[in-house]
Amino acid sequence: MCMLLKRAENQSTCSLISLFYSKRFKRILPLYLLVILISIISLYYFFPDTAIEPNQESAIQALLFVSNRPKSDQENYFEMLSTAVNIFTHTWSLSVEIQFYFLVPFIFLFSTKFSEKYRYIYYGILSVFSFIFFYSLEDAVAFNSVFARIWQFLIGMVVYLLGTETLKSGIDYRKLQIEEAEHLEKLLEEGGTEKKSSNEVFSFSSFLSSYTVLLLLVPITLFPYDLPAVSVRPLVTLGTGFLMLISEDNLFLSNRFLTYIGDISYSLYLIHWPIYAYWKLTQNGDKSMLILALASSIVLAVITFETFEKWCLKLTSTSIGFLVILLFTPSVMLIKKDELLENMYSIGRNTTSLDEVTAKMTNEDAVEMNHRWSVNDHKNLFVPTCDYEREGSPYGWCRHKKLPENGKHKMMIFGNSWTANHANLFLQECGYKAKSILQGAAWGCEPLFFTKSKVCLVTDFLDRIEKEKPDYAFYIARSIGTGKPFLQNVTTFDEDRVYQKMKSQMLKMIENIKHKLYILNAIPTVESKEIRNIAGWVKDKKDYNDTQIPLLKDTGFEMSRKRYAKLVEDCNGKCLLIDYKPVFYNDSTKLYEYYDERGFSYWTSSMHFSPHGIEHVRPVWKNVCDKL
Repeated sequence: MCMLLKRAENQSTCSLISLFYSKRFKRILPLYLLVILISIISLYYFFPDTAIEPNQESAIQALLFVSNRPKSDQENYFEMLSTAVNIFTHTWSLSVEIQFYFLVPFIFLFSTKFSEKYRYIYYGILSVFSFIFFYSLEDAVAFNSVFARIWQFLIGMVVYLLGTETLKSGIDYRKLQIEEAEHLEKLLEEGGTEKKSSNEVFSFSSFLSSYTVLLLLVPITLFPYDLPAVSVRPLVTLGTGFLMLISEDNLFLSNRFLTYIGDISYSLYLIHWPIYAYWKLTQNGDKSMLILALASSIVLAVITFETFEKWCLKLTSTSIGFLVILLFTPSVMLIKKDELLENMYSIGRNTTSLDEVTAKMTNEDAVEMNHRWSVNDHKNLFVPTCDYEREGSPYGWCRHKKLPENGKHKMMIFGNSWTANHANLFLQECGYKAKSILQGAAWGCEPLFFTKSKVCLVTDFLDRIEKEKPDYAFYIARSIGTGKPFLQNVTTFDEDRVYQKMKSQMLKMIENIKHKLYILNAIPTVESKEIRNIAGWVKDKKDYNDTQIPLLKDTGFEMSRKRYAKLVEDCNGKCLLIDYKPVFYNDSTKLYEYYDERGFSYWTSSMHFSPHGIEHVRPVWKNVCDKL
């Protein structure tokens, strides 16, 4: 950045700024937009359906260079690295860089008002203010803030200025000589100095200094525990700047292999993460496939650098502009593909039911609808009438608004994500009898069993029930841990630790429930990756007996049902079961049937009920709510 600005220093302000932006965007945008476009296409064709919706939003943020927006606790960068669901997580750093582009020309122009001596003082003062700002913020905010990163960018600028001063003083410091088209941003130095002869010896002090710094920095990257960013980040940034400053003709730092890694680094930066995320989401931790994924990232980075990047750098600014539009437009259209198709698809349709399925629909419609239901699964967890305490999340607590004025009962629905999945149906079937409805959902949690999940918040469920004191409470949760078999030598529920935990929780709950606690009984869940195959099975006329093995997932649901039945016995008459077995189980085939004769799935790939599945269990809830 500093090199580009320094070379345009004697031109007009307008020319300096326009040249800077044209050079930077020529370098960054074409490849960036190409990778985003290919990533979006891959998302639809190769990634699990559950990854589509969160990545549609992330793709928009990446296109607008705002991936470094302030993160919530659930969007912590390092948590996102761990889950690897978001294939655009890595674009946060480029977003910070692009945002700095809107500041740096003006920072530089103001610096030209000072002599060279005072210019360093000016950069130093700015860096100190930026570092203080970084130090004063919360870690997550400081990590993503461009203003908390200015001091790091300025260190890079100072490194360049010190390097040019070294040239002026006569100390040998090789200029960048390779043409831009051949070597990316290393612009041609007109009248450059001749290369050193092969027998000229590099600086021993430079060699020694570089290894001293490397020996300091490398252990930091290998340290097995978190280190405080407030001390480590300045150390690493200053150390890297120092290595850049002394790297000229250093036997290690300037070797051709490392230099080429630097050349392909931008391609590698953009390409590696989507490939890694695909491995993380689909390969179940297969280490050999991880090695293949990383190797393919490097190979693709080399190919991209040698072809697309070098070709782009030879194009005129006008051609780059057309190329950017050509890549940006289809990216936006693909991101909004499902929304556009949904709007087209709903024209003239009867949308009175939650699933929008009509009698005239066919197997081809099932293919589309099954896909849409899985893609929109997270979106469908939200209920318009619910005032969520955690903005932007269907999890946590919310209270339903706009209930009928003649409602009589205080109601509460709680559990895991199935609670949010059923909320619309519950509101339609039971809402007219409620004067208040409090909803609580914790992802991956069974409040009656309290798994070890950090988000389960068992005590919070108990506290809320105690404060709310509902007339009726509905426990709606997918069975996760309650299906565990008896431990060895355990033969009764009195000896069963799992059941005793469930019973203890239940007894604490019913103390503060006036009338009844309804508990949703367990049924087998599904293999999520098979949902996309259901419509194809029906089209190929496969027998349901042949599809149950890949589709049904037995997580010990029969054991869960036994524990729930025992729980009702020990509930002092205040618990009732809600059972889906009658609507899913076929007594003739002795199978749970999870799709209909046209191939419409009752499940999404997130192991929630699809809108069609919700409609399928509606009679169960109508019967329950009518009897309240």
